[in-house]
Amino acid sequence: MSFLLQLPQSYNGISMLIDDILGELADILQRIDLEKVHEFIDGIINSKRVFVAGIGRSGLVAQAFAMRLMHLGFQIYVTGDATTPAISGGDILIAISGSGETKSIYHIAESAKKFGASIFLITSKGTSSIAKNSDQVLVLPESSIKILPLKSAFELAASILLDALIIITMQRTGATEQEMMQRHSNLE
Repeated sequence: MSFLLQLPQSYNGISMLIDDILGELADILQRIDLEKVHEFIDGIINSKRVFVAGIGRSGLVAQAFAMRLMHLGFQIYVTGDATTPAISGGDILIAISGSGETKSIYHIAESAKKFGASIFLITSKGTSSIAKNSDQVLVLPESSIKILPLKSAFELAASILLDALIIITMQRTGATEQEMMQRHSNLE
């Protein structure tokens, strides 16, 4: 049965549904450990290079974040791309996994750790297998409000959080949108 077919009759209009979705995301984002957010930003700013990893929709969130870090001038790589170099000490891997149990992400993190990189994880499960092997874990707690299907709330909250990290990183590094636009792709 379609998810939309299961919605209560009270959803006559999309604006009510959107308000409830935003409420679900706010419930997640308002409970994030802000100290961990700043530790993530410190890790990015102080790293030699940044690598990101995610599968499925989490992978798309990771790629969007990588693009903005590139716009800020960071040396950034998406794991799995043909041009991704070897990871080493001084680098960080930012892994995004809602469950914290994604096997391919677990193996990528394990390899990165073996080669001396720091592992930063964004997840909804702070006690997961990947979390246990990570240097920093930023938990997006599950919401008590359940509107969005599957892990959509995690993925959307992660996307919003990472855009907030970009804004804070811009402020801390003094980067401007004009500088970012100069790095934006001109081959489109």
